[in-house]
Formats: sequence, structure tokens, C-alpha cells
Amino acid sequence: MQTKKLFALTIALGLTSSLYAADDFDMGKVQIVGKDAQVEKIDPAKTSLSMEIGERFNPMPELVPETGPAEFKPMTEKQILNNFHRENREEISVAAGMGTRGSNELIINGKGVKEGYTGDLIIRREARDGYKSFVDTRKTAINAIVTSTGEGSYTLSGAGEYSSAKQAERGTRAIPTPDAGFEDSVTRLSVRGNSTLEDGSFFKGYAAVDSLGRDISNSAVSFSEEQTVFSLTAGASYLKKLHKNFRGKAAIDLRSDKFSVSQGPDRKLTKTVLDLGGDYEINENAELLFGLKAMSLMEKDRTSPYATFDYRWKEPWQLILSYDEDLGNDSLEQIFMPSRYVVESALEASRKRTWKGGVNYRTHKGDTIGVEFFSQQESDAIEYLDAYDPGKAMLTSAFRFVNDVNRKGTRLKGSFKLEENFKFNISTTYQTPEDDATGRRISYEPERILDVGVNYTEGKFMVDFTRRAEFDRTAHTPTASFSADDYTRSDLAVRYKVNNRFSAYLKIKDLYDEAKEIRYDVPEEGRVTLAGIEAHF
Repeated sequence: MQTKKLFALTIALGLTSSLYAADDFDMGKVQIVGKDAQVEKIDPAKTSLSMEIGERFNPMPELVPETGPAEFKPMTEKQILNNFHRENREEISVAAGMGTRGSNELIINGKGVKEGYTGDLIIRREARDGYKSFVDTRKTAINAIVTSTGEGSYTLSGAGEYSSAKQAERGTRAIPTPDAGFEDSVTRLSVRGNSTLEDGSFFKGYAAVDSLGRDISNSAVSFSEEQTVFSLTAGASYLKKLHKNFRGKAAIDLRSDKFSVSQGPDRKLTKTVLDLGGDYEINENAELLFGLKAMSLMEKDRTSPYATFDYRWKEPWQLILSYDEDLGNDSLEQIFMPSRYVVESALEASRKRTWKGGVNYRTHKGDTIGVEFFSQQESDAIEYLDAYDPGKAMLTSAFRFVNDVNRKGTRLKGSFKLEENFKFNISTTYQTPEDDATGRRISYEPERILDVGVNYTEGKFMVDFTRRAEFDRTAHTPTASFSADDYTRSDLAVRYKVNNRFSAYLKIKDLYDEAKEIRYDVPEEGRVTLAGIEAHF
């Protein structure tokens, strides 16, 4: 009875909240909520395959995902949940479903272990009819990773991904663009590893190559454009104990991006970060991380300090204070290839200075609660503007630079296991993303965010309910500003285990058919329902 009451209460809370489906309690980490991540780059080493190919093209909702870093994505780039059809065991599983709006999906997962090697494979295909468009929505992707752990205290992993996707580029309610769309192809390869050396020092390194292509077209006006991004990243770090209570650190991170467009000049960037620092254990309850970073990106060079103070005055309590600086606007993929068409333009680096602080508490049962405070100043920050281009007959996004952006706010978060079969996560953020010069809010950056996720498992049933909400948004065009509506959305997933091999599932995206506009005056497709069968071998 108690579980039923708690579950009902949580659902009621969810009616005014949003999805916060997978945030492990990363003690001390504060995530600044802003425009930083316009698109989530796939990290194959995390065995996480992204199916994000559009403002509304997400996989149907899945159950509470594997734990990962605390991270916020704008609603236009909703984070994907990946473990609904995955079991943490060696097996092959297949899931297939069909539903409304011509939707269908096929998901194949495989995992195996042999002689020190672990292999993981994900194949996904999703499709459905285009909404207010002749361009249907679809994506096919394959992701594979092989990891080896050796006796010499080392771990080495290699990963690869290939995907192809197609989606519409929709217009406003008054000016629809049913013939406009684009098609993406993505190839990613990466390798990373770490090792504890004989003298006790620690080394890790990584390298990755990403190649992305996009064909944009609108047959109504014979418009066609090709875009490509080629990115190389690499880095290494070395940590060595230099004194009883002190470890020294040296690190380097390199990035080189090139963006090419068939109807404009190329854009290139190179980013270099050199890091020299240390980890000083003040006493058994306090630790100080500090150092200097020398950074170079495009035409900007900075040398800045960073520091993090971690203090645990009692077993369940933790205090975190930190300062960091970085050069932003450092990914041509995120800038020019989010899930919409971005017009090519000149680019420059931004400078971000971030102060963070937080208090965290963990109960003896493992429940966690925390409060985080942040303040970030960013110069030359990117702000996206929506505008209709008559020559291309489609809605486009262009960016402009804001001289000084100030983001201040508070984030509360918690994760609770109320009973053995009932999990509850909540996160809420209050922030003021403003242009320092004018006090004007930054386009599409909400002032309030509320996320709630509920997972209930008992016997053969598994239920997941999530709700996301963003409040107090503003939309800007090159000539005017508008009050964008609040954006809320609920997702529901239910699974019934028929036997040890077969299960039936139901997924409902946008359960209340309420998610009307992510971008100002651009209609969304609303509720989609899908049912299917999965099998484990």
C-alpha cells in the first residue's frame, strides 16, 4: 500500500515536471545549463548509440538508463535512453515494434566475453512518416566496441559507429516547407586506454576520428547544398606521486575540425590545451586539485588557473568549491550540424569563466540529495536565431555572438530508492541566462527546468514514466523577440515479461499530446504509440 501511495504521488509530481532519467550522483560535479551542447556527440567507448536525428526524432521512451555523467541537453536535443532492451549479461537480444504515424523499430543488442576481451554491439533502425512533410523520418545505425583488460593493470578499447539518417526541415505554421529536408551520414572511430605503471604512476590516452556529411535539399525551389565536418581529437594525461600527500599531473588535449560547404568557404579550427597541476591531500577529509591551463583556439590564447576544493566534514556530507576557465565554440559539429539547418557563417572562439559550489548528502541507504550553485561569464557566446529564407524556401538557424553572457543559478537534485522496486529521480534548475549589456534573455535558454523520472519494477512488470519541462523561454529572430511557450512532454514505457525469453512492450511518446513547439511557431507531431516484442537468446 505504501508503494502504491508513493507511486501515485510521484506521478502527480510528474504532471508539472520533466524527465531527469539518468544522472548518477556525481559528487561535486556541477553542470552549467546553457547552450553549450547543441548536439550530443556519440562516445562509442560508453557503448551508447545516439539515435538523435531531429527535433522530435528520438527513440521511443526507454527505461532508466545506465548511470552516466550529470548532463543537461536542451529540449531540442533530448538525451537518449538506451537500456530498455539491454540486459547486463552475455546474450543477443532482438526487439521489433510498430505503431502510429507509420512508426516502426528494430533493435539488436549483443554482448560477449572471451579470453579477456569484451565485445558489445548495437544495431538500431527507426522510421516513421513525415509530419507535415513529404520527407519521412528514419535512421539506421550500428555501434560496436571491443575492450581488453590485461594483467598489467591496463584497459584498452576500440569503438566504431556508422549511421545514416533522413529528416524534414519543417517551417512555421504560416509557412510550411513540406519539400525541405536533409540526409546525414556519420562515421566515428575511436581508441582509448589507460594503465597503471610499475612505479605506481597512471597514464591514459585517447584518439578519435569523426566524419560527418549532410545533404540539404528543397525540391520546390531546386535548392541543394552539401556540408561536411571532419574532426580529429587526441589527448593524454600522466599522474605521478611526487610526495606523501601530493600527486603531480600533466595533460595535453588536441582538436582539429574542418567544416566544408558546397556554397561557401571552409571553416577550420585547432584547439590546444596544455595542463600542469597537482592533487594535494590536505588531510583525510580534504583535497585540493589545482593547476594552470595554457589554451589556444582560433585567434584566442589564454593561460588560466583552475582549482577544486573537496571537503567532507562528516561521512555523508561533502562540500565542493571550484573555478575553471575554457575557450568555447570549439566544435564545428555542434555549431553547424545540430538537428536543424544552420546557415554557414564566420566563427570565433568564446571565453568561459565558471565558478561552482555545492553541498551533497548521501544516506546510509544510498539515497542522495544535493544543491549546486553556479556562475558563468562567457564572452562571444553563440546565440541561435530562427529566420525563414525565401530563396531556400525553408526555416533556417543563424547564429550571432553576444559580447558578454552571464549565467547564474541553482540546481537541486536527488536520487531515491523508496523501496526495492521503486526508484525516483528529480532535478530542478533555476538560472538567469542574460546578455550583460541589455539584460535580455538568451534565445531558447529557459529560466526554470524541472525533471522527474520514476521507475517501478515488480514481478513481470516494468514501468517507466518521465516528464520534462522548460519554463520562461524567449525566442529571437534577426528583427524581433517573442515569448516562446513553455515546453513540457511526458513519456511512458511498459514491459511485461512473458517468460525468460520473450517480453511484450508498449511505448508512448508525448503521452498527453502536449509538446506543441520546441522552436517558436514550429508545430510538433505530438503523440506516437508503439508496441512490440523482444526476445533474449
